Amino acid sequence: MTTPNTNLSSTPSQSEFIQSTLIATASGHKIAHLTLNNPKLLNAQNLEMVRTMRVLFDAWAADDDVVMVLLTGSGERAFCAGGDIKSLHAHGIDEQDLASADKDGLLAEKIQLAKEFFIHEYGTMYAMHTYPKPIVAWGNGVVMGGGLGLLAASSHKVVTNSTLMAMPEVSIGLFPDAGGSYFLNHMLGKVGLFLGLTGARFTGADALHLGLADAFCAHDDFDALLATLCQADWQATKNDAHALVSKVLQQYHRAYPPSQVLSALDEINRLMNAGDLLAVDSALQNYTGDDAWIKAAIDSYRQGSATTKALTWRIFHALRTTKKGVALSEIFKMEECVATQCVVRGDFKEGVRALLIDKDKNPKWRYTLQNLPDEYLAQFFENGW
Repeated sequence: MTTPNTNLSSTPSQSEFIQSTLIATASGHKIAHLTLNNPKLLNAQNLEMVRTMRVLFDAWAADDDVVMVLLTGSGERAFCAGGDIKSLHAHGIDEQDLASADKDGLLAEKIQLAKEFFIHEYGTMYAMHTYPKPIVAWGNGVVMGGGLGLLAASSHKVVTNSTLMAMPEVSIGLFPDAGGSYFLNHMLGKVGLFLGLTGARFTGADALHLGLADAFCAHDDFDALLATLCQADWQATKNDAHALVSKVLQQYHRAYPPSQVLSALDEINRLMNAGDLLAVDSALQNYTGDDAWIKAAIDSYRQGSATTKALTWRIFHALRTTKKGVALSEIFKMEECVATQCVVRGDFKEGVRALLIDKDKNPKWRYTLQNLPDEYLAQFFENGW
């Protein structure tokens, strides 16, 4: 993926992890191109990145010459794999240290440090959801966790034949955040709940079928797509820039394969409608069907944090009952609270240790679903959630 060499002007990127360029269009306007530049970590977002992104998005929203934003990831492997969970790991506190940490004031300090990341991350994503100009996210390669949150927050979501998606937080003791509480809940039937509970992987084609993407392109289409956007008559359509972008994307939209997720829809709904969370857990644990994709999802589920499963279940059902219709801004506030508590006092520290620090892939989760205390779960929420 390259950027045409003509008509370029750069804006100060303010961060080694963010590259930003203003590309001149034929009509005298500018396309802002923001690249997540953390390829060694599959463009995972750290605090510096989310801060810089917000500054740039705000500046471009106020710049009348900028007609749209193009969001990409550095390298061929990933758009964005989520948050830099290894850096967040340092803010966690082991269960045996919680009492002394609270007494020494360390708990409050850790909470503030963890919260700072989520405030900036979710604040940027909310700004994207409500952005006045088109944002085209080029979701090539790995698009997971917070990366899927960025894609979902963009007005125009492009996936490719190499796109690989998931909300895999169950494996690290977090929960499907970054707006996942919102967009998973808006999927057909109980698909979003299934994806959140299991961390199942799915493709760009699945995303199209599920309403998570708008266009399916070949990876090699990027340069031609950008060139077409640069040649578009933005002056004539400045009051309807979103429609112009949609029209251009349709020129590059290709046929895409059937969905493995939708082919399993009836079985997913059957499993997710088994009863309460313990009944659903039993249905998953005792699955005897022959769908290979569901089997892989259940394997992931079995390794996951019980706390994550309970949080995911509670949030999903709250947003379909007592919290139905709640504003997106309130959902992000809830996610900020829950995510912070996950990092500081939940399973997150142990999950990241097992996956990325010691790499033994054998996490010792604090609870099972059978012995998870209600009062423990309540600590993750506030304001009636």
